[in-house]
Amino acid sequence: MPEATASAPIRPLTPEDLVRLRDIGPADPTQQYAGLFAVSPDGTHAAFQLRQADPQANGYCLAMLVVDLARPGRAIVVDRGGDFIRARYDFRGKAGFPTGLADPITPRWSPDGKFIVFRRRDRGGVQLWRAETDGSGSRAITASADDIEDFRITADGRSVIYATRPGLRKARAEIEREGLSGFHYDDRFAPAASDRPFPPAPIARSFTVFDFASGTTRAASKSEAALLDGSAMREGSWIEAVDAGGRRATIAVPPDSIYAGRGQLSATSDGRARVCPAAECADASYPWWVAGKVRFLRREGWANSETAIYEWNPGTARVRRLYRTEDLLLGCVPDGGSLVCLRESSLQPRRLERLDPASGRRDILFDPNPEFARLTLGRVERLLTRNRFGLESFADIVLPVGYRPGQRYPLVVVQYSSRGFLRGGTGDDYPIQGFANRGFAVLSIDKPSAIGLRYSNDYTEIDRINLKDFAERRSILDSVEIAVRTAIARGIADPARVGITGLSDGASTAGFALLHSDLFSAFALSSCCTDTTLPMRVGPGSAPAFYQVGYPRLSDDSAAARAFWREIAYSPNAARIRAPILAQLPDDEYLNALQSYTVLRELDRPIDLFVFPGEHHVKWQPAHRLAVYTRAIDWFDFWLNGASPRGRPAELAHWQALRAALARDASSPPQ
Repeated sequence: MPEATASAPIRPLTPEDLVRLRDIGPADPTQQYAGLFAVSPDGTHAAFQLRQADPQANGYCLAMLVVDLARPGRAIVVDRGGDFIRARYDFRGKAGFPTGLADPITPRWSPDGKFIVFRRRDRGGVQLWRAETDGSGSRAITASADDIEDFRITADGRSVIYATRPGLRKARAEIEREGLSGFHYDDRFAPAASDRPFPPAPIARSFTVFDFASGTTRAASKSEAALLDGSAMREGSWIEAVDAGGRRATIAVPPDSIYAGRGQLSATSDGRARVCPAAECADASYPWWVAGKVRFLRREGWANSETAIYEWNPGTARVRRLYRTEDLLLGCVPDGGSLVCLRESSLQPRRLERLDPASGRRDILFDPNPEFARLTLGRVERLLTRNRFGLESFADIVLPVGYRPGQRYPLVVVQYSSRGFLRGGTGDDYPIQGFANRGFAVLSIDKPSAIGLRYSNDYTEIDRINLKDFAERRSILDSVEIAVRTAIARGIADPARVGITGLSDGASTAGFALLHSDLFSAFALSSCCTDTTLPMRVGPGSAPAFYQVGYPRLSDDSAAARAFWREIAYSPNAARIRAPILAQLPDDEYLNALQSYTVLRELDRPIDLFVFPGEHHVKWQPAHRLAVYTRAIDWFDFWLNGASPRGRPAELAHWQALRAALARDASSPPQ
């Protein structure tokens, strides 16, 4: 539990400080907006899971907390223990695809507020647990053969309905049996992710009722299952609100919209429906009632970088803006005229606050990381940019700790979302304030909206437009370059010492920059690498989707195909690549890098590759996150500053050998 630290000395932030932050909900603020905490039926308390990583033990300390909303800072632990639960999802026709993302744990209150129910894993399946809210005890209440994915407590508080997917367990068992005679290589395979097939998606959910009094279970009826099925309104709905008088506010989301929960606001009272005619109401979300008026959230400002709260009196033509902020508000729950939200800013990790939109007053209800206030941080300034495609974006420039105007610093670009707390970029691999405390300036990039969104709401068509003439890659790179050149023009960044990082789409941008930009001197990637064998690596089930949007087939050796790969693939460009590349990859993705890595090493190009076991795209293991953090800082310190990192004798010797080989290549200078 956090402790008061007002008397603690101020000290430099270290990468381990970021790894050990206590988290409420997933670290990535874009992963989930609702259900990260739950307010009691009487509105007096909130419950949530608190999670802290331990890199030495390579595990997590997990606890369920209940916070008294009337007494800020007062919290009790009602349950402690369990294993970190990672999200799985259906991906390209494959069920249960693994990730390193935290699966949001939503506690749910009993109607009388005496206990909460939540999901917990203990060296096995995910079960339901019950914890008394006075802290008197907790226990498992289910023994399901399958992971429990979601649940609801019934209105009378006598039972809970939960969802599982028994078909997933059965499909996996069938795959194990198939392995005895050899797996048939077909659409179920994703070679870069696994050496065995995945169960085909979708797999239907099964619904079960657990009775609290008897401890027995039975199959749910259709009406009971409707509490959990995809068509039902979920708790904390972002598209509908009903007040005590029966008045209803609704967000009508266009059927072809790709933005869930955002649409046209309307209200119904006394049997009469009224559509809000104000322009702001056409892109509203999360309505709630306050004294007969509807309040709602809206993203607005430059590149939608701000969150605003508006109020509409149904029957009138105008709305009134009550509040506006660049901070990120997550999982907000109405509390009279106020909102209880998780809130984070560029320099402040997530904490629970109460906000009065009308006055702007904020009260801290629970701060998981009070120690953070005693750490040195680099100052943050926001840059607003518009690229040559006319698209708005923004970047946060983080100045090095101890910054002196007029002195130029090495600069590292971190991608590709810059909303909320500036932690480690998308994937949380590149510690922004860790770099700032090592003397680096950092550009945290929030990429522009996709080119294809200008013309279509169909995902395939969007991808096809994005890929044509590599418009999307050029658009994002242009936004990045504008921000970098601004930092150089302002005398902050040394143009000869600029590095870039990236995971997933960010790694694609970095790879495109490797081939199309002369601004960057060193690279660190968490996904690697785009190359000509891409159709083979994604597998026979996914390759057609890539062909459909414009990627060449592996068998295509035409001039057009070769020209295509020269724009984005490493291998055809290996002879001209000089910049050092660090790749730190999950073990289920490292095969993607081997073609590029092998070609570059054959030519003595400076690429170094590390593979992390048990990881899936986004790294979740605390020891791995700390290793990636510190190695990335040392990598850029070595290549941009000529520093010799301590504690890495073998790696230092290898990096020195890479640099010596690069120096011997006199065909052209390093980028």
